[in-house]
Amino acid sequence: MNILIVDDSPQQLKPLIARLESIGVPRGEIVITQSAMDARAHLEDRQFDLLILDICLPRRAEDTPVDASSLELLEDVVEGDELMPPRHILCLTAHDSSAASVSEKFKQHTWAIVRYASDNDEWIGQIANAVSWLIKTSNASEPRRHGVDLAIVTALRDPELEAVLKNGWTWSPAEPLDESTFIQRATFESGGRTFTACAASAPRMGMVSTALLASKIIAELRPRFIVMTGICAGVPLKVELGDVILADPSWDYQSGKRVKDKEVTQFSISPHQLDVAEDIRSRVEQISTDKAFLRKVRDDWRADGSREFHVKIGPVASGSAVLADGDALEDIKRQKRELIGIEMEVYGLYAAARAAGSPKPSAFALKAVCDFADPDKKDEMQKYAAYTSASVMTELFERYGHDLVRS
Repeated sequence: MNILIVDDSPQQLKPLIARLESIGVPRGEIVITQSAMDARAHLEDRQFDLLILDICLPRRAEDTPVDASSLELLEDVVEGDELMPPRHILCLTAHDSSAASVSEKFKQHTWAIVRYASDNDEWIGQIANAVSWLIKTSNASEPRRHGVDLAIVTALRDPELEAVLKNGWTWSPAEPLDESTFIQRATFESGGRTFTACAASAPRMGMVSTALLASKIIAELRPRFIVMTGICAGVPLKVELGDVILADPSWDYQSGKRVKDKEVTQFSISPHQLDVAEDIRSRVEQISTDKAFLRKVRDDWRADGSREFHVKIGPVASGSAVLADGDALEDIKRQKRELIGIEMEVYGLYAAARAAGSPKPSAFALKAVCDFADPDKKDEMQKYAAYTSASVMTELFERYGHDLVRS
């Protein structure tokens, strides 16, 4: 039972908290915050069973409390798509004027208004009864929770998964996820907290294999984040060998249909682009500007191929064929002129995550450039690219994991 209480006078909540604990709600499942903006941050990343909302709130902690702050928050919960709607909402107020400002909206959604009083505990009993009912009804159908914080997927075991397993985390021996899929587990530290991770490679390259593997992991382990690391081809003059690319957006460049106009057959592209969550994108942008980190990654490489590299964010197209003729790349660039990378799996990962049930993971890919999809492509850069990709992923979660996983 997860409860979010938004009230700028938390001292008045002590008897309520004691009552909720007495009916079986652990204190750790009760979150108290004092402003609409703080409440919004919690609702972006976590679904609560009950939201108890003081009608008169400050927008930020330092602002003057006004009814409009709560009303804006309620509007976003009901009509927006950025906040996770709670199962039930109660409004708490001591003022008739504040109750009147939200009464019509509450009638529409069958929510209740609870009148706070400092001289009796009737309001506490009303809230406790609502919580008891939610506990009773949720026991029959407990919502699925996240089972692991981070899942890492690669298309190849060598060199891609091997690079991940050398990232400094202590990885367990392989264990079966099902009859045909094996994973390895690890923990990592971020901001003084410990988080869980798992990693697996697909049996073969391509969108289908990646989508099937990702779907298995999402269904069985319910990760908060699922990320693909590894290697890709880059677009000349847009990226250099070793550069790590955050694929945003990704699409299947072979999606469409062939149409015939008289004697000429042409391919009509119909791309379905999937993008990356802003919280991931913004943090990758921060890493891209950290020259000291990028230099250290380059200097720590103990084999041939070490070279300066960058972190880039941009469109990456996925397809089922290995490209090595140079001409195909020019055709794909016509689909999106900002294209910076091309590979065989990312769109499958993004599509699997987008189609998953609740709790849905946040998916993204960090792949590094090992060639330019031309006739001169060689394999000597693959290990270095797999290493830079795994290094950036590791830094992202060690540096920002505690911030990304708020609950």
